[in-house]
Amino acid sequence: MPAPHKPSRRQFMQGVTAAGAASMMLPTVNRAFGFESANDRPVFATIGLRNQGWAITSKSLKFADFAALADVDANVLGVNMQKVEKGQGKKPDAYKDYRKILERKDIDAVMIATPDHWHALQTIDALHSGAHVFVEKPTGHTINESRAMLHAARASGRVVQSGLHRRVGPHHVSAMKFLKSGAVGTIGMVRLFADGGGGREMATANSPAPESLDWNRWCGPAPLRPFNTRLHPGG
Repeated sequence: MPAPHKPSRRQFMQGVTAAGAASMMLPTVNRAFGFESANDRPVFATIGLRNQGWAITSKSLKFADFAALADVDANVLGVNMQKVEKGQGKKPDAYKDYRKILERKDIDAVMIATPDHWHALQTIDALHSGAHVFVEKPTGHTINESRAMLHAARASGRVVQSGLHRRVGPHHVSAMKFLKSGAVGTIGMVRLFADGGGGREMATANSPAPESLDWNRWCGPAPLRPFNTRLHPGG
């Protein structure tokens, strides 16, 4: 059964997703969503803190309090603990095992920015705990994982959003409305362009995992394989 949470925070999260909050929230959010005071803020936790994990956490500090952070790399966890403490004036609790966060009764929403192969399991676990979820793109590692996430989201009654910013950006939304309105006329051809780097990946030798990293837990639901810097911190 979902863990009990404060009603005012639940009302807030029913109207605002974690992703929208992380990127587009206004200073008037408390008043707009019926909070009695500016101090009545939702309680968040972040799982996975490198790169995008810190990006969404730092933006969310404007409107949410972070009670907990989780990462399988002790060095990454330590650095981000200090940054969150500096940003909110209070030190969050630190965990290597994200499931410890989901055992708590005070977490309203969980933000997930772990490697792709963890997204589905952690999202579903968070929903089962009663938390709302923002999960970074891609939703899952496979189509079936994404379908399982969708089923869990609908069954939970919680707010879930994936960080597909090209689905929610104002200019993207207005462009889609324009196309769907028919104002563009009959479309006879569509051309798609993809820019950016490419080419063959350079082979990199496996090596021992750093002492700060729980490599077995990093691999998690994926097959256990030798550590390689192309995966962590290479991404």
